[in-house]
Amino acid sequence: MIKFKGVSQIEGKDNRLIESCLRILLSKNFQLNASFESPVEGARVINEFIASREIEQKEKDQMALSLIDEAKQALLPLDEFSWFKDDERACYFVWASIYLNSYYSAPNHPATATQLQSPTYNPYYYDPSSPTATAPSPTPQYALSYSQLGLKNNLSNSMERFNEVVKYFDRVRQLKEWKLGLITHLKGIWGHIFSSRKPFPWLEKDNDEQCRWAWEYMRKTDSYSSSKPMTYRFTPTSTAEIYLAIYAVYDTWNVAPDSKRLFSIDFNKAWQQKKLRDGRQGKKACSLVLHKDIKLKLDELAKTRKVTLSQLVEQLIEKEHLLKDS
Repeated sequence: MIKFKGVSQIEGKDNRLIESCLRILLSKNFQLNASFESPVEGARVINEFIASREIEQKEKDQMALSLIDEAKQALLPLDEFSWFKDDERACYFVWASIYLNSYYSAPNHPATATQLQSPTYNPYYYDPSSPTATAPSPTPQYALSYSQLGLKNNLSNSMERFNEVVKYFDRVRQLKEWKLGLITHLKGIWGHIFSSRKPFPWLEKDNDEQCRWAWEYMRKTDSYSSSKPMTYRFTPTSTAEIYLAIYAVYDTWNVAPDSKRLFSIDFNKAWQQKKLRDGRQGKKACSLVLHKDIKLKLDELAKTRKVTLSQLVEQLIEKEHLLKDS
């Protein structure tokens, strides 16, 4: 580590670390400019602040070292996020989960309000023997939500979503055990989703007609009811983003498995009915009574040509019509 006049210097290489250092200083009521254009500028702000302190050089050095150590301890390693970084559907699921939901604050587990089992020092510990102690509230408190942390709502690709997820875990003011608990919770839910049968097997990511129809179908069924998934907080634009949003809305829909299964059945039926209606445009029903032998011959011809009976009859009629005009 670089030193200047005997004081360790914060290096402007890691934007996450710089932001973490600034958050710690601000949480201790130090007054300094927390906005910066680059990690180098952020590091300069921190180093200048430490240098300006009216304390011994040795104490300044200790302050810098302690700050770096505390800042690192507050951040989860990027490896904790690797399981969804390159999986677009999983990444959208994680982002949508923290975007839509509120989580219990430490010392509770973020999703269940049960006590976290941490072997490390717990700043929320309540000692009734202390004359200044205040008993914790019997009602679990909530951690700061996604919207309270200055994070973006309208994202246009998976990398942006991944970056905002990392920022959420960096900025939320919770114990490291709490953060790991939430990651484990989301990973467990995703594991179940990943191992389940794909709910919309016909939906293709690059099929604009399918994706836009499916999104409009979900929007029309969005009635603020737990019986149907809600889409009103999502604004996808491109075909690929609409495809991912459809699955994100479904994946984060917090209802019983049977409700999801029934919705997917109705959803898939609606698409098949649309295809059937589209296929019948410009056509008229025609009922014919044929001799049994003729019907068998038609079936055999249709099988040989790999067409439906309707298509076969149309082909035969067109052929005869051309012969008549020739």
